[in-house]
Amino acid sequence: MIQIQYFLSSPYTETTRPAARQVPLVQPRRRRLRLYLVGSNVDTRSAIASLHHLGYAEQFEWSHVIDIPENGLFVQPDPGDVLRYLQRYPAPRPPV
Repeated sequence: MIQIQYFLSSPYTETTRPAARQVPLVQPRRRRLRLYLVGSNVDTRSAIASLHHLGYAEQFEWSHVIDIPENGLFVQPDPGDVLRYLQRYPAPRPPV
């Protein structure tokens, strides 16, 4: 028979042990910002290149071209989302 003797006692007894950290059941949602570029293929590629040069986003992070259905687009907002829209008119390009 093996007998083990403890030389150091724990500073905590069953009644003085600190409460375990409680993990919330619902994790907070990460905030997100969705950017939409709607325009000609040339103009959207130019905007993506400009945002890349500004260090905002890598070009490969953008989706491929998505066809817009004739009946338009539907955007599903998250709670508390608002919509802001900016329309610019790109400078005319000289003929090639």
